[in-house]
Amino acid sequence: MITTARQLKDLIRNMSKKKSADAQILMRNYMMERFLERISLSEYKNQFILKGGMLVAAMVGLDARATMDLDATIKGTNVSVEDVEMIISQIISIPLDDGVSFRVKRISEIMEEADYPGVRVSMETKFDGVITPLKIDISTGDVISVC
Repeated sequence: MITTARQLKDLIRNMSKKKSADAQILMRNYMMERFLERISLSEYKNQFILKGGMLVAAMVGLDARATMDLDATIKGTNVSVEDVEMIISQIISIPLDDGVSFRVKRISEIMEEADYPGVRVSMETKFDGVITPLKIDISTGDVISVC
């Protein structure tokens, strides 16, 4: 298990060289995975549907153009700023022995004119002094097709 920023930075640096990937993207993806682990342990685990670049990266492997944010659809739940704030607060407060903490910086509406409006959550993750920004776009009502 990774317990210090030095260990994480060394791992990221080695992966960056091995995969010819940007170290900042790898760090952001690591933090997204820490958030996803918390979702998997939350009461919302069956309501979050991962989509977009992070889903592709999870299915076929990480590449150099990996996603900059996390895209998800929530089924069976309102996607108002207030509801998302409550859901995210519950998720990020789930204790894991990974040393990562999350702080919500801002929650705002996105896609207001779209058929399926949503909410953007801007957060900071912190691990042993290393701060990494993280964005999550959450929508509802999207038609999900399994290929």
